[in-house]
Amino acid sequence: MTIESSTLKFSGHQTFPVRYGWIYKIIQEVINKKSISDKETIEAQMISMGMGKNMVLSIRHWIRVLNLVNCTDKKNQTYELTDLAQRLFVNNNEHSAYDEYMDKIGTVWLLHWLTQSIPTENAELNTARWFFNYFNGIRSDKLQLAKDINLSLVHHDKELTEATLKKDIDCFFQTYASKYTSSMKVNEDSFTSPFTELGLLVQIDSKHYLAELAERKSLPIEVFTFALIDYIQKKQKDSGGKIKSDETTLSFDNLLNDVGSPGKIFRLTSNGLSEKLDQVEVLTQGKIAWTDTQGLKQVQHHFENLHEVEPSTYLDSYYQR
Repeated sequence: MTIESSTLKFSGHQTFPVRYGWIYKIIQEVINKKSISDKETIEAQMISMGMGKNMVLSIRHWIRVLNLVNCTDKKNQTYELTDLAQRLFVNNNEHSAYDEYMDKIGTVWLLHWLTQSIPTENAELNTARWFFNYFNGIRSDKLQLAKDINLSLVHHDKELTEATLKKDIDCFFQTYASKYTSSMKVNEDSFTSPFTELGLLVQIDSKHYLAELAERKSLPIEVFTFALIDYIQKKQKDSGGKIKSDETTLSFDNLLNDVGSPGKIFRLTSNGLSEKLDQVEVLTQGKIAWTDTQGLKQVQHHFENLHEVEPSTYLDSYYQR
């Protein structure tokens, strides 16, 4: 994929990062078949969700960015919850919600994957997706990040304004950056967004941020396995959803470094990825395994038909602990 094939979407959040409690509130609106796009219902939602107008617009934006809804009618802009969103957040006669109030760190990791992984073609790009898919450094600051993004988009047919990019970068750091006090305790102000819990981005002083690669001990193997299968399935499909490949092997390096890969999205070290793959082999009972033969590292699956596998199946053991 080339970055020029992406659609630029660096706005919509009204500069608000997604916040604790927001997901529960907007999920209830969708369950009750309330519009998340109609301008006529904004005032009613300001009352039902207890928010100002800009926050309502922001939460509508985030529910789509988090990939928890599917558009059922483009003309009328109607949406319904995805099957995964229903399993995660909805209690009904058939099942209890996995994590209705988002109390588990694994749910935050899962939402991070759903939000930041991008398809191999026609991706919708914003600062966060650019960072987790294209950024190759460790240290960054707002000015340097803006320069890097602009440089990567120099041949894009759409222009990104300085003001729009600045607001999106501000929102990105508010969404992901943990802040520490002088005594090295986590600053409570950094708990605005659940994504700060992941430790993917740390503010080290007034201007600079650190995004180190790590082993991600808090990332549950069930969520990683979901991401791994989801990634391979997407990689084998074209932009129309048609299967274009049925290869059973994948390069370890691709899994670590490719755009949209678990290694990239979760910012894993090579050792971290190796450890996760060892655990995947146990969880899948050998259906997915990896080998390191004379320096050639490969991941191989042994499913009869990978595209008939439902990745969320592997989440059950995590949420039933």
